[in-house]
Amino acid sequence: MRTKAIILALFAAATVSASRTGPLRPRQSSSASAAADFGSCTPTMDFQLGRAGRKADEGTFLPTDPVVAQGQQDALNPSIIMNRICDQLTNVCDANDAAVTACEDAQASTEALGTKDASTADAFNSALGF
Repeated sequence: MRTKAIILALFAAATVSASRTGPLRPRQSSSASAAADFGSCTPTMDFQLGRAGRKADEGTFLPTDPVVAQGQQDALNPSIIMNRICDQLTNVCDANDAAVTACEDAQASTEALGTKDASTADAFNSALGF
């Protein structure tokens, strides 16, 4: 009886865990990046020191594409800008699923670096082929 309770508890935990992560998107191979169509946008970001309203030695990130950047302020945290870029691919750029997947993969690999400087923007852009 105790074994049944443990199995039931494990099954319930796995079900709750799976429902929290949302639907799984299949991983694309690197050849899928070649099939990525970013629609009307160029999904890149840049890093600059001393943007308007910032200290001269304060570096921030911003999308380079005006459509993606519309209404977005610069950010100290590159993840904010990468989220914006990946979201806008779907919202305004008419990008395909392969492009969105490529963007999400680029964001994950860039965040794993743990950097917040020009190399961060370079890594994200490079991961997308720019």
